[in-house]
Amino acid sequence: MENVTYVNIENHEVAIKNLAKVYSDKGRVLKGEVIEYYVKIAPLILPHIHNKPFSMIHFPDGESGKSFYQKQCPREAPAWLKTVSLKSSVKGSIDWCLVNDTASMVYMANRGVIEMHTWFSRLPDLTAPDMAVIDLDPSGDTGFKEAVYIARVFRSVLEQLNVYSVPKTSGGRGLHICIPVKNADFNRVQEFLKHICISVAATYPQRATMERSVIKRGDKIYLDAVQNAQGKTITAPYSLRARPHIPVSTPLEWDELLSDTLMPADFTIRNIFARISEKGDLLKDFYKKAQELPKF
Repeated sequence: MENVTYVNIENHEVAIKNLAKVYSDKGRVLKGEVIEYYVKIAPLILPHIHNKPFSMIHFPDGESGKSFYQKQCPREAPAWLKTVSLKSSVKGSIDWCLVNDTASMVYMANRGVIEMHTWFSRLPDLTAPDMAVIDLDPSGDTGFKEAVYIARVFRSVLEQLNVYSVPKTSGGRGLHICIPVKNADFNRVQEFLKHICISVAATYPQRATMERSVIKRGDKIYLDAVQNAQGKTITAPYSLRARPHIPVSTPLEWDELLSDTLMPADFTIRNIFARISEKGDLLKDFYKKAQELPKF
């Protein structure tokens, strides 16, 4: 019999259960710790997911078990969980969840949704992204250190263009370079990102590629610009990842990428708050620095 507890969060009654379930054998991270994390991190992560359609990836047995993907809001969702109905070419329409508050995050975490994945744009205008992301994805035998090298190249390119950006770990082997944007649609964002990605790939052909086929990439860093599209999703800053030890997609200072010892495993559910106590929220004013992208 399931052990269900009802807690009041922001005047919403949320059912939670099986808090002792192991979500990662490595480090023995429990489901209750994941829920507690999202309650505590709420002030930092909510600005990045508020009013953005939310994709659910369920890990009912933790990071080492099977997962399944869901867009449609569950029938049994509480009435207070906000949704937005959007047209779908396959199903006519989909009621996307909006994870706009702590209670909604706890509801998701209780369902086994360890990661927070949202669109690049938010209501009321889903055609206008507020963040552009260069995804540096290691392929083959490449890894995090190679992604760091290419990230430093992008830092130089973006600084020359006077474009403000913040790197973050993906929570896996790669890196995301996040750029706050305004007055641009997705075509404009892709145009800009493709331009600089093509330039970097051409300058470092042995290290970087824009080849979408995983088999054809070889041992290179894939520069993903096309993920920036309406309906596509990105791992939110401060989201947990369903991987051993439950790492955190963590914002970084650019100078941290100068270190030869930096590794994504440095940032986990167990140590992230010590880092935040030291460095603060590196994305605190991120959207206030939204900028128009340069034209070429």
